[in-house]
Amino acid sequence: MDTKIEKKQSKFKIILIGVLALAFLGISAFYFFKHKKTYNVKAEDIQISEVTFGKFEDVMLITAQTQSLNSSLVNVLEGGAVKEIYAEDGQLVNKGAPLARVYNPNTEFNYLNQETGIMQQISQMRNSLLELKNQEFNQNKELLQAQNDYNVALQNFNLQNRLYDAEIGKKTDYDMASQNLNYQQKRKNITEQGLVNERNSRNQQISAISNSINQMQKSLNVLKNNKNNFLILAPVSGRLSSFNISLGQNLTSGESIGKIDLMDGYKLVAKVDEYYINKLQVGIKGTLESNDKTYEIIVTKILPEVKDGQFSAELGFVDEKPNNLKIGMTFGVKLKLSQDTQSEMISKGNFYKDTSGKWIFVIQGDNAVKRNIQLNRENQMYYEVTLGLKAGEKVIVSDYSDFKNYEELNIKK
Repeated sequence: MDTKIEKKQSKFKIILIGVLALAFLGISAFYFFKHKKTYNVKAEDIQISEVTFGKFEDVMLITAQTQSLNSSLVNVLEGGAVKEIYAEDGQLVNKGAPLARVYNPNTEFNYLNQETGIMQQISQMRNSLLELKNQEFNQNKELLQAQNDYNVALQNFNLQNRLYDAEIGKKTDYDMASQNLNYQQKRKNITEQGLVNERNSRNQQISAISNSINQMQKSLNVLKNNKNNFLILAPVSGRLSSFNISLGQNLTSGESIGKIDLMDGYKLVAKVDEYYINKLQVGIKGTLESNDKTYEIIVTKILPEVKDGQFSAELGFVDEKPNNLKIGMTFGVKLKLSQDTQSEMISKGNFYKDTSGKWIFVIQGDNAVKRNIQLNRENQMYYEVTLGLKAGEKVIVSDYSDFKNYEELNIKK
């Protein structure tokens, strides 16, 4: 009986299948990577702008408000509750005029205790001075008594000496007079020396105590002046502004509750977008219009602190300024950042927030294709194009949020 032999699968067939599989995968991958991701968008949902060529003005428009050229803050020296208000916002005040009074019972009680303690110390020191002066008085009395006793002894000795020489007096009286004179001499010398030593020591003590009393008196004066800090006074003369406090309102020490404009001139203050923080510099000039007349202004100060995406800049008038300027007036200011140039430009739009100006969708028939570009300066209306676009081309400048991850747009009309 014959045995049936099964044919084995040829190696050629296996290799062919593998090659076909790899080819399929390769074609699929090629199609996947080469095929552009397309997004359908309606024409009415996008904004199209044409690239133009012309004079690009490197300017910025800002709104500035007039403020006093110089002003002084009104600060609270001693915290407390507002008890009395003597002035109103917008009022002209003189330096030293009372604006308000605060009341703080705890602080006032502490001041009273400190004042009492200092006065007691001053009284004790003055008593010490009085004792030292009494000591000096008593020592002077002792010296006067010693001097008088010496003079009496000297007179008695001279008398006994003459009597003894005349052989009238007794030898014992002469010896006693001589002995007493010697004693009174030594007593007077000791009293004088003691008085000198005591006077030097006492003068040092008096000087030290007097200095301490003076320091204590100064501290007492400061304390009394601090009690006056409950009264808020105008630091300078001028117009009071931003002064809006209420009775019973709690104020803290060091808090600013207003300012006083010195009325010695005006400046313009503007809030500027932080984009311009490295472009705006002191000395840049510009213009503003008021009553159909143009005035030249100049940037005088940059305050680089950024708050809520903005920083502050101060501007001044170069020569002439508008008549009847008042604090709080607003003006539109045009600042020229650099010289005008001839450049390609595109209108400003929301596309920038999604692309940072690095690429844009360019219209090609019914489609829009992603293209890399390079933008440079900007003003209120245009971006300056330095690479990637030509005059006459059209681009999409509206928001890219829905299709920023696509490479091609199919525009449906």
